Amino acid sequence: MAYATVEEFTAFLDPDPVPANAQRLLDRASTKLDQLLMGAVYKTDDDGLPADPALAAVFREAVCIQAQYIDSLGDETGSMANVSQMSLGTQQIVRALSVVGSGTPRVSPDLMVLLQTKGLWPVNPYVWG
Repeated sequence: MAYATVEEFTAFLDPDPVPANAQRLLDRASTKLDQLLMGAVYKTDDDGLPADPALAAVFREAVCIQAQYIDSLGDETGSMANVSQMSLGTQQIVRALSVVGSGTPRVSPDLMVLLQTKGLWPVNPYVWG
């Protein structure tokens, strides 16, 4: 389940239009947030969402930031993350041997700033609330 709704994403993006694949972007962004916060401990409601309203608001904003970033990359799956060069005329694609140290980051820098300023990154076991 995504930490933000399409309606919340639409409000976040305003005045920019919401992408047609908004729900899928929110789902992917929520999964990425789960990965980043692996090991974090917080109370959840029956749907598995943060029970604390302040934490739920941070998760909602984080997911909207990441969904916008995924959309702006135009690469939902990460299949282009290790592309170091690309040409459309005569279709030349050069892939790096590794995405370590090169390639496009899969996590929005703004998402990381939000998590850091809210005390959620790096993850150290902490019981919220």
